[in-house]
Amino acid sequence: MKKSACLILAGMLSAAVFAQSQKQAVQDGIRYHNLAKTESDGYAAKCRETLQPYIEKDMTARAYYGSAITLQADYCSETNPVHALDLLREGSAYIDDAVKRDSSNPGLHILRLINGIQVSESSPFKRYAVLKDDVAWLAKKENQEGLDNDTLALVYLYRGLYKIEEGDIDSALDLFDQASALSPGSDAAKEAEKMTARYEE
Repeated sequence: MKKSACLILAGMLSAAVFAQSQKQAVQDGIRYHNLAKTESDGYAAKCRETLQPYIEKDMTARAYYGSAITLQADYCSETNPVHALDLLREGSAYIDDAVKRDSSNPGLHILRLINGIQVSESSPFKRYAVLKDDVAWLAKKENQEGLDNDTLALVYLYRGLYKIEEGDIDSALDLFDQASALSPGSDAAKEAEKMTARYEE
């Protein structure tokens, strides 16, 4: 009895250690992902390498893994546009699948909205039809609960950018104003103010 109790305890401890190491690995992968936005393709590859062991069970890992693939597409878009388009399709498929499998996770909807707007604005691969669902989902107050003001400002900014694409300038300007009010001085607020100045002229 004592031996089996020890085995159970050892199993529980090893599961806890694995869960902690997985959480740290996912955080590291997200950090590499964010560095890849401004640093180099090497960070996107490092992000994918770090997250790959977890993408079947952790949907945050899966979504960021996909986003890293779309970042790699940007790095080769001029030298190999056909390959870049393939990478955009592949990366977006990972993100879409993560959202489908964990549809109540606001972080995944936010990542897909931001990534999708950026991909749509910088490439021939348009994601607006898919992003419509994220915009509607993130507009609901119950889905915004627990988000801090900086994150909410980012949500309002990208919802506004989506509204620009729809041609609904009034709604976009209202969303930009809300982004500025939620997190004054933040990067999201500054970008929202730039967009307001552009479209109020």
